[in-house]
Amino acid sequence: MDKLSPEAASTLAKRHWHIEGSVSALPSYADQNFRIRAAQGDYVLKVAHPDWSRPDIELENLAMMALAEREPLLGCPRVQLTDGGEHLLSLTWSGRPQWVRMLSYVPGDTYAEAIETLSQAHRPALHESLGRAVGRLTRGLRTFQHPAAERKHDWNLMRLPALLDEVPHIHDDRLRDLVRSHARMFCLSLGSWRAELPVTVLHNDANDLNVIVVDQPGIGKQVGAVIDFGDMCTSFRLADLAIACTYAMQHEADPVACAQRIVAGYLAEQPLRRAELERLHAFILARLCHSILMATRTHRAQPDNPFVMVSQQGVQRLLRHLAAIEHNAIVRPFLEATHD
Repeated sequence: MDKLSPEAASTLAKRHWHIEGSVSALPSYADQNFRIRAAQGDYVLKVAHPDWSRPDIELENLAMMALAEREPLLGCPRVQLTDGGEHLLSLTWSGRPQWVRMLSYVPGDTYAEAIETLSQAHRPALHESLGRAVGRLTRGLRTFQHPAAERKHDWNLMRLPALLDEVPHIHDDRLRDLVRSHARMFCLSLGSWRAELPVTVLHNDANDLNVIVVDQPGIGKQVGAVIDFGDMCTSFRLADLAIACTYAMQHEADPVACAQRIVAGYLAEQPLRRAELERLHAFILARLCHSILMATRTHRAQPDNPFVMVSQQGVQRLLRHLAAIEHNAIVRPFLEATHD
């Protein structure tokens, strides 16, 4: 993929969006992203990796546009239309078409950065705020549909069976047994759960780097936005709550209490069925197993990359902790108040 210079990015922004300002490149795994500091605000010009198709990116843009209309308090990035009213451009340079779009820049700290600055006394409010944000995310996408959401995405929990072949490659014997047991139980239940549990279009990646935290005057640190819609897919409605819990719990000495506050915030915005609450523990365990198996696969492909397994310490620690507790520990207070 030919790199776009900041000067060329500035030219594109001015020509198609009439946005002018200082331009700097942002780090990105696959795309090219440029932050533009303009008089009217900050923006991000995004140039998609050639592997991304128009339907893939259109899925993200239309979802963000739907959320901006339905859930303005959520604060996800806002899609900027060109002067011709387009939300996505196909531009060609170096002989190749590139998909280009402009989003508003979302200020704030990542959840991972913010939570480490908070005392124990101030964390509960942020936990509940996270739950409310993810509840709004679910609510805002409940009727959203797009053909690309049906794609086979590696991080869709419905795709966990495709990773079971990685279990024998986990070197730690106890960890391997835990992953085999809980991943297999989840996979064996998939058929009945597809018939029983609501399925919808999901963000599917409300992790601690994709949740943005801001300071609210008189309130303190609150979740201001959820970013990065690149993992969107159609899956169980419950999965977004499970994913948010999975990452937030890794920062806490009492992960169960943390998850209970997230669930309380979520339910204040988006009710769940009793059957979904009863499955939350299994979904969190499945996401942890999913993460371990994906990391195992990547490590086999890139054995000399020291960073692949670094983030796995918290994942493995939480899996061991949750595997040893009663499966309704997180949701018991909510089950007692639920009668359906």
